[in-house]
Amino acid sequence: MAEVVHDVGTCVVVIESIPLVLGGLRSALEGDGISVVAGTHDPQAGVRAVREEKPDVVLVDLDLPGRAGIGLLQQLRRQNPALRLVAMVSPDRDDDKLLLTTLIAGATGYLLKSTETADLLRTVRAVQRGYVTLGPRSGSELFALLRRMAEADETLPFPALTNREREVLRLVSLGYGNRRIAQDLFISEKTVRNYVSAILPKINVSNRLEAIVSARLTGLESAYPGAGSVSTR
Repeated sequence: MAEVVHDVGTCVVVIESIPLVLGGLRSALEGDGISVVAGTHDPQAGVRAVREEKPDVVLVDLDLPGRAGIGLLQQLRRQNPALRLVAMVSPDRDDDKLLLTTLIAGATGYLLKSTETADLLRTVRAVQRGYVTLGPRSGSELFALLRRMAEADETLPFPALTNREREVLRLVSLGYGNRRIAQDLFISEKTVRNYVSAILPKINVSNRLEAIVSARLTGLESAYPGAGSVSTR
């Protein structure tokens, strides 16, 4: 039988309000060679642990009272733009609106607490590698949800952006490089770079690829006709 080789150096912080669930998560992760450098039911203790331990992935309980789980995701994303965040929720609270809110808050993974151990481990390792995971939903289901919400909602995506910044982001989401965007908008490449630098923190992402994903999740790229191949120029 071939030896199973685990990833080396995967470190996780778990913030979970129920001690029994916290213990189960720690046992499952450590049983597969993942180091749980901190596990706590206290959100602020979790924030401190993330600051001190610098983990690869943080599991965040969305069942904290009120909207504390969403607020915690937002706080961790602001403080650590490159951090990989997995949101966990009880099956009876899972719905499309919560999933969307969670992604907007900065999560790159979404898990039901009833998930099998194998799915938990796959999610943690996939998120660490930079993938977005949506629990039981497929990507096509999420895009269909976003289209329905966009059709029902008259507000513009990314309200923190100016109209020009939103247009630049739309072209970025089409995969256009800075030169093409500059040509389309009749501005300089330096101005495009300045716009992109201003856009990233406003939509809570840390790089161009994450901006493309975030924009496409809202359907921004289909606001007008057009297509392009991904470029990072």
